[in-house]
Amino acid sequence: MTSAMDALRKDLGSHLDTVGWGLFLLLSGLVLLVPTLPDGTWLTGVGTIVVGLGAVRASLGLPVSSFWTIIGVGLVVAGIGTIAGLALPWFALLLVVCGAAILIEEFVRWPRVA
Repeated sequence: MTSAMDALRKDLGSHLDTVGWGLFLLLSGLVLLVPTLPDGTWLTGVGTIVVGLGAVRASLGLPVSSFWTIIGVGLVVAGIGTIAGLALPWFALLLVVCGAAILIEEFVRWPRVA
């Protein structure tokens, strides 16, 4: 029974990944087709997709990547900031936060020697 449940969870996770790619491509195409959208729309949209799919995964008990959650939140913040006219080095800040998150997560999981 556990093997069947694991297969179902893996299949569901795969379907969610496919939905995410579909939403990403749809959003990207729409942003290119509608040039009057404000700068930052694409960033906000992609971040919303990433965070939204993470929330769906969490609600279904599927594993959620903390790395992609941080990326998604960073994209939403950068997009909203760009739409609001804040001129900050969003990409550089996102890289610093992601690097720090990876290191922190790795050291938290580091095997402790007794």
